[in-house]
Amino acid sequence: MALTGPLNSRSVDVVVPLFRPGRWLQPCLDSVATAIGVGCRLFLVDDDPTHPVAVDAASRFFSAIPFETSSNRGFAAAANRGIAAGTAKYVLCLNQDARLESDYLATLVARMEADPKLGSVSGKILHQLDPGGSPDGLIDSAGFAIRRGRRPIDIGQGEVDDGRFDGWREVFGVTGAAALYRRAALERVAIDGQYFDERFFMYKEDVDLAWRLRAAGYTSAVDSCAVAYHARSVGRPAVHRPGNPVHAIALEIGRLWRQEASKDPAIRLASWRNQLRMVLKNDRAPDLRRSLIDILAVQAAQTTLSLVLDPVGTLRSRVEFTADVLEVLAARRRTLKKATQSVAEWLP
Repeated sequence: MALTGPLNSRSVDVVVPLFRPGRWLQPCLDSVATAIGVGCRLFLVDDDPTHPVAVDAASRFFSAIPFETSSNRGFAAAANRGIAAGTAKYVLCLNQDARLESDYLATLVARMEADPKLGSVSGKILHQLDPGGSPDGLIDSAGFAIRRGRRPIDIGQGEVDDGRFDGWREVFGVTGAAALYRRAALERVAIDGQYFDERFFMYKEDVDLAWRLRAAGYTSAVDSCAVAYHARSVGRPAVHRPGNPVHAIALEIGRLWRQEASKDPAIRLASWRNQLRMVLKNDRAPDLRRSLIDILAVQAAQTTLSLVLDPVGTLRSRVEFTADVLEVLAARRRTLKKATQSVAEWLP
């Protein structure tokens, strides 16, 4: 039963970073409290000192542990604080706008127990528009993949849940919205004591972690028998690749335009910065050389579209990033020291 009992091999530390969750929080925490087949400890980490909710929420859930903050440090830092406070063999990172079916954790823990190489796992995550409503029948994420130019995409996102994404499948990584991690794997790939890279603040920090887990020899997979629900404001849409190369390029540019135009300017710039940071940190030189043209093409396309949408912000962000390059390259050296294998088979 969730939130009770001593720690054992099937215990899970559930970490929920909080930032003005509103009506989403109650369904999220209720789903943890009603989890079956595992014992959970719930860590609630405030990331907004102006609207703290963790202490009040914890008072309504037996044994939940709240953490307050003096500043908004971002999702990555909030998640790290909760992870570091726990000791359970497994860690679930759960978004405040996500909720779980009652057997979600038990199903995924069983998978972890059966395969010690599995570093992260997720269920099939469906999209939900309203915390009190029904799911809309669309996929939010069935794991993620890396596409041309090192762009991460959520597999199946926006597509109808018609069974195409059912079953057990290995993927590059899983979204941090409802990801179960093996604690030993997180400790193995932590850099400077950080599981998620706090320089990312938010956006793509889960992809960066997935890349490091892969490079350290761990696998990742999705089990559709475990189901969760998530309301996503910013996504990594899946890409369909027609056989005609010209048609494929046209669709890619059109999709990229719609994605960039729909983003808040601050999110657009943060997402670009973190994608480039992720590549510079993790990509081995041979893989970079092989895909350099694609990477440069995507960077050029993103920059061009961003210049049309927000010329001042785009130029400022590029100038600011140049000041961070030395820091990123230093992080690259520390990251690659922990890598034991290439992830080339997962890269286009």
